[in-house]
Amino acid sequence: MKIEVYKTTEETLRSMTETLIAVIKKSKSKPFHIALSGGSTAQQLFKLWVKEYRNDIPWDILRFYWVDERCVSPEDDESNFKHAERLLFMPMDIPQNHIHRIWGEQEPKIEAERYSEMVKWELPGYSNMPRFDCTILGIGTDGHVASIFNDSMNLLTDQRIYAVSHHPKTGQQRITMTGTVILKSSTILIPVVGADKQEIMEHLVHKQGVYPASYIFSHASTATLFTDRVTE
Repeated sequence: MKIEVYKTTEETLRSMTETLIAVIKKSKSKPFHIALSGGSTAQQLFKLWVKEYRNDIPWDILRFYWVDERCVSPEDDESNFKHAERLLFMPMDIPQNHIHRIWGEQEPKIEAERYSEMVKWELPGYSNMPRFDCTILGIGTDGHVASIFNDSMNLLTDQRIYAVSHHPKTGQQRITMTGTVILKSSTILIPVVGADKQEIMEHLVHKQGVYPASYIFSHASTATLFTDRVTE
């Protein structure tokens, strides 16, 4: 795990984006399969891409997938897809057949299985454990990654591709990429920005406590974390 620290949120997200562009250009994979996360950081990232990287990212070769999704309709404000569609896909006129959303409105277990099979077919070399070209991973203030929480740590080593999880406080069902697939990604980019992430960053960097994020930190050799949080 490599950590890069910047002074502002904008600098952090720009650096992560420049790294992503370099990875895409270096990759021999065409199309380039990228898994997106949701949340406030992702929304800031999408806005930045549309505003500053419209002509720099090779949009035509990208194929979009999700790290996780809430089990809600695509019109729901909690849908990760809804925000990506509004902030990124529509402004950039991304073709619908380049977007592979999780059907959060369907029965969760069946959808997790359908999405897993779809990912295996779409990514190169149909196999039991597909490899994304890049996974953009978020970290929650509670240390969760994807929709893997402290009470579902077993999903970090689960051999399925996607599985159903539950938010520990609300009980909301979610569909999440497992830790096994996250760690198999060719490149993992992790933007962590904002004052609300200061405490969890300190815990992770100083190895205080056990979180899903700390597991990824200790096992992800291909990951780079970009942050505006100083953790000396």
